Amino acid sequence: MAAQARRAMVAAGIAVAAIAAGCLVGWLPAGPAVEEAGAGRLDGPAVSVTSPRAGVTVSGTTTLEARASSAGQVTWYVDGVAVAEASAPWKRPWDSTRAANGRHHIYAVAVDRAGTRRESAEVAFVVSNTTPAPSPTGSPTRSASPTVSAAPSPTPQPSTSDHGSMSDRPPPRGGYFSARPVGSWSSLPGDAACAAQVRRSTWEPRPDNGKRNHVMPDPAAVHRSLSARPVAVGGSYDSRWDSWLLQRVDGQFTGTTDEIFQWAACKWGLSDDVLRAIAVRESTWYQYETYPSGRPVNDWGSGDVMQAGISGARLYCDGIAQYGYDYQRDLGSGRCPRTFSIVGVMSWQDPSWGSMPGNQNGTFPFNRDSTAFAVDYLGSQLRGCYEGWESWLSATGSKTYRAGDMWGCVGAWYAGEWRSSAANGYISRVQSELANVTWLTPEWPSIKPGCDPTHGCPGPAPY
Repeated sequence: MAAQARRAMVAAGIAVAAIAAGCLVGWLPAGPAVEEAGAGRLDGPAVSVTSPRAGVTVSGTTTLEARASSAGQVTWYVDGVAVAEASAPWKRPWDSTRAANGRHHIYAVAVDRAGTRRESAEVAFVVSNTTPAPSPTGSPTRSASPTVSAAPSPTPQPSTSDHGSMSDRPPPRGGYFSARPVGSWSSLPGDAACAAQVRRSTWEPRPDNGKRNHVMPDPAAVHRSLSARPVAVGGSYDSRWDSWLLQRVDGQFTGTTDEIFQWAACKWGLSDDVLRAIAVRESTWYQYETYPSGRPVNDWGSGDVMQAGISGARLYCDGIAQYGYDYQRDLGSGRCPRTFSIVGVMSWQDPSWGSMPGNQNGTFPFNRDSTAFAVDYLGSQLRGCYEGWESWLSATGSKTYRAGDMWGCVGAWYAGEWRSSAANGYISRVQSELANVTWLTPEWPSIKPGCDPTHGCPGPAPY
């Protein structure tokens, strides 16, 4: 999602040569829900996990430690879920009985005052407790992680019904759709044709998404919002990005969470399993969770909250407050989420990247309110990248951007760089979810954010 920030800079007419020269150090990635943003700026904090060490076995209450520089806060993630955070000296106790016995992975994310995030390498360790771990409902540990010991996953059978018929089965391993080759953009099917190809099923591991799964935004409003913020300027994008690709994004579909993945995969010529795996990393498949008051649950459909004092943040936060909820009443003036949705679509547009109305990139409130819009938008970004329409990526990361590398595009969605260490780390994590078919594990339907002693138990937003 950091890629979205770079797109905003290009839209403002900032030359790719400036990126290559290292001049653009003010951009910020979008923070996904479970998966925190990757590369951040070209400078920024550094972080590594120092405890637990690789391969050790822990039990009871153990100490999480990190080494960090130029950071204001460090957050530790076990199997992709935030479990603790601290300021210097970067230590925090952690109750390991909240995780299942077995092998786990931990990494840390450092954030500096400007909001730039850096992620450490993952460290594998083992939990061994004699007291059973609590259920996922009480502790949002992702027991469905591919690195966690769990009962073997059942192998679901594909539906034998025709397209449009109803079953009660989950999708099969391997999904229903495959990526269509480069150059297929002009022959991709539309909204209605793809709706007819969706394998309908009552299977819904995320009933909390029900409301937003059945919101279709006004397509004219979507097009006005995106058209007011063009990005294909300065030669860094193919002109079809604005004239064709973004014009197709409309979120005109309703269904279960999985049916939405199918629809978007069909529409953009992508693998539906890749979309499922990205959503596991971004939000654990939650579109938008809040506490009873309406306060959003960070990392469960929204996140990457503004740090205090960021220029232009108040205008942005005031603007999105017009759509049902003022996040500043919970977080403070000029503080609100940058990122929303099941796939972590960023809405924030830093004015240093170039001027856009409301310091917003045109995706809000559609990305928060409509699951279909959010996945539709992700699909558009992956297809455009896959077609080779983002030439600015050639000046980032390994500087080897080319059409036809879908995994490179997945990494760029996260890191805003091409095949950099941050991008490759994200690619590896998404590939792990894909190999594990995490959404088909027995624990998947029961994973949800835990209750908070102050704010109560999360659920679908009341607005």
